[in-house]
Amino acid sequence: MERRSGTPTSRSWVRRVQIGTRLGRLFEPRAIALAFTTLLLLVFIAYPLSLVLIKSFPMKGPLWSNYLKVLSGGRGYRSLINTLYTGALVTVLSTVAGVATAWLLTRSDIPFKRVFRTLILLTFITPAYIGAVAWIQLLGRSGYVNSLLMNALSLGAPPINLYSLEGVIIIMTIHLYPLVFLITSNALSAADPSLEEAAALSGGARVRVFTTITLPLILPSILSGAVLVFLRTISCFGVPAAICLPTGNYVLTTRIYAELSHYDVRMACAISVISVILAGISLLIHHALLRGKRYTGITFGSRRPVLISLGRWRIPATAALFMFTSVTILLPMGSILLFSFLKVWGIKPILENLTLGNYGKMLSEGLTARAMGNSLMFAGLSATAAIAIGLFSSYISTRTKIKGRRILDFLATMPLAIPGPVLACACILAWTKPPLPLYNTPWIIIIAYVVACTPHALSNVSGLLRNLDPTLEEAGWVSGGSWTKTMRDITIPLMMPGIWTGWILSFLIAIREIPLSTMLYTQGTETVGFLLLSLRSSSGGLEVISAMSVIVIAMTIVGQLIVERLGGKRIWVL
Repeated sequence: MERRSGTPTSRSWVRRVQIGTRLGRLFEPRAIALAFTTLLLLVFIAYPLSLVLIKSFPMKGPLWSNYLKVLSGGRGYRSLINTLYTGALVTVLSTVAGVATAWLLTRSDIPFKRVFRTLILLTFITPAYIGAVAWIQLLGRSGYVNSLLMNALSLGAPPINLYSLEGVIIIMTIHLYPLVFLITSNALSAADPSLEEAAALSGGARVRVFTTITLPLILPSILSGAVLVFLRTISCFGVPAAICLPTGNYVLTTRIYAELSHYDVRMACAISVISVILAGISLLIHHALLRGKRYTGITFGSRRPVLISLGRWRIPATAALFMFTSVTILLPMGSILLFSFLKVWGIKPILENLTLGNYGKMLSEGLTARAMGNSLMFAGLSATAAIAIGLFSSYISTRTKIKGRRILDFLATMPLAIPGPVLACACILAWTKPPLPLYNTPWIIIIAYVVACTPHALSNVSGLLRNLDPTLEEAGWVSGGSWTKTMRDITIPLMMPGIWTGWILSFLIAIREIPLSTMLYTQGTETVGFLLLSLRSSSGGLEVISAMSVIVIAMTIVGQLIVERLGGKRIWVL
């Protein structure tokens, strides 16, 4: 009888202990971090994108009518064809140029390799839109090179037409071929040279050795770089906006901007969904190629390959590479720097026409000074928030076995497949009305920046966390330290190089962002990205844009030098 009467009491006591244990686990810091991070990603990424999908369907008529309208003809269809055309050609041209320069600088005896590599990297870290502005100053209808050719050849019209899809292709190729160069040169440096040497000793010609041995070894890396180039090309807004909008040629990103300008939200959403699908397919292909890279026979030994002698082609190859890098980086960047000192754009660049007033105008005029201040503040806040989200997401994904951690990783990296205009459209739909009416406030821009920067912050933090020995944290727990104390005293200090690298890269991405800044700004929330796009069409705007571009380029170079000093290896995220 005593045992029977005590059984319910014992069971209820055990049940209370189990409930208390579950509640304790529910409110432990790791669980709270998971819940809070998941909530942020759902609210600021999944929710806005779901609204884009819902709004893409018409209020009346067939469910797929907007998509059929885009795919069957008209302006949306032409934008899709233009996007695929530019993406394909930029990918092919960038791959050829990137592989050729990578082979020359890693496998041949060409001189001045460090100089060439620096120039190529400078081409890549320079924002694409600033490069477009430089080429407009040189090859626009009133550009200096076109004017010089017209006067020299007595022509009545500019001989070079930059305002075309081909102009976009050339500018994007110049900006993106270093991406293929970086990936291919890393693969060539890591590939086992003994296979090529054995083929050469067996009597194989250089071309045959390259096509049968070297190329198959690095082919996954080349294809991976090509997919990344295609993804960045179809997601680019600034270059098509600067080059093609004046002539009415549209790609998907500029068509979204135009449809929103005409308040056709549902068509803009339909085009946005198609753009995300294209980018998502590219990203899936990229991940698949990276997974296949482990089977290419790449090793990481210290042995260096025997450089191939170019013989009598050494001097011509050096001269050709010097001309190529000079035209693609020194000429446009030199023009940006020179034109930033001109009193008025269009006058002769002689000493008496130069001034420092354009830099002073940026600091003295209300609009430019406010834009610089807003950009610094917005970029700083968004980079800090992106690093915090990336840190918690990567920690939960790599250090815990909590259910749902893979969803967290997926949500954090999803913005990589979202072009800027699509993200801006999603933010407008989500934050114009309650529960969070953030439109016409700085917060909508900051949130958009955070979403755009989170994948880059995550990639820098997670790589370092995976290489961090978890026994150090376990030792902290065994010594009686809580999860919070262990994170503060052990994990975060060990990860500070990756945290700083991710913060700086996120800051640089945010401060030069154009589509989000242009589509989400209101009076008082102007940013550098907005001014770079808007001042180009205003009177006297090009010399101020040049001065602002010089500052952005200088900040980017300094930031990249800091990243390299901290040990960062992910220059391609810029």
